[in-house]
Amino acid sequence: MNTIDVRDYEIEINGKIIRFPASAQELTEALGEPRIVGEGEKANYIYDELGISFECGSSLYLKKNKGFIDRHHLVTYCTIFVCEEGCLSGEHAAVPYRGTLTFFGKCWDSFDPFLGQQQALWKDGDTWKTSHMGVIMRGKKDEPNYTDGKLNKTVYLSFKPVRPKSTENYNITETGEDSLEFEHFNFKLAVIQELMYTRELLKPYFDIYDYLKFKKSKANTESFKNVKPAVDFFKNLQIPRSLADKIEEINMDGGNEIYMNICPMWDGEDDRFDITEVSPDELKQFPNLKAMTLLPNDKIENVREIAKKQGITVTSV
Repeated sequence: MNTIDVRDYEIEINGKIIRFPASAQELTEALGEPRIVGEGEKANYIYDELGISFECGSSLYLKKNKGFIDRHHLVTYCTIFVCEEGCLSGEHAAVPYRGTLTFFGKCWDSFDPFLGQQQALWKDGDTWKTSHMGVIMRGKKDEPNYTDGKLNKTVYLSFKPVRPKSTENYNITETGEDSLEFEHFNFKLAVIQELMYTRELLKPYFDIYDYLKFKKSKANTESFKNVKPAVDFFKNLQIPRSLADKIEEINMDGGNEIYMNICPMWDGEDDRFDITEVSPDELKQFPNLKAMTLLPNDKIENVREIAKKQGITVTSV
């Protein structure tokens, strides 16, 4: 008999753990090859013989709630198909699920839904917490949820990350130190990526949603254009010269955090962040910089020649 246990950020299916947000590769490693319907954020991974399917959700929703990992980890929904009664839209598994479904080791009937949102309340030591998994049950209203421990109704699970409260102070102040100087903004962004997001040496750790809340700004984050307050922040941000020797390499990628915070909707398909120019004076500021991996562009050879004279190797993604 199949067994499923739902926990705070994960579910266990027949002894295999799926942690949310999950990737297609992680599903395959745990449960085998699925039948796939759709693609990208509309992808649906169906396990017909188990009676279970998984769906991708919005990357923007994950980013807003600090649940985003990368573009591969977008699986946030799970459907446990038992019966057709009251089913929501979407393609489900060909065969109904047959087995048990528990939440933190208990049947759903033992929980009081949190404020009607169908999220289980559970106790962690002396502290009551709300599960990050939402629950919807669909079936005949006059039928119990379980019979002899087996699930009677179709269940929809959804990952609901909760954004932690930010404590960052985003007011830019004078550091009292000498600052690095930049002639090319995209090169500065690549340096910030290494110092702020990769090494976590440069503060504050910028998050676009925390920043807009801090500034009480209503700037649009659901546009394919760069968010102007974010661009302005990075243009004005001073980088202490004392951090220059911490830069040993620069690794650009379309999914770098700095680009996701400047334009959360950016798909990496245009050249807005390409490094097409860099000056010898900019590079000389970084005595330990030995390698740069850049986004491909038609002017990379010019950058490579300038960097080579400074003992820096340039390659493209």
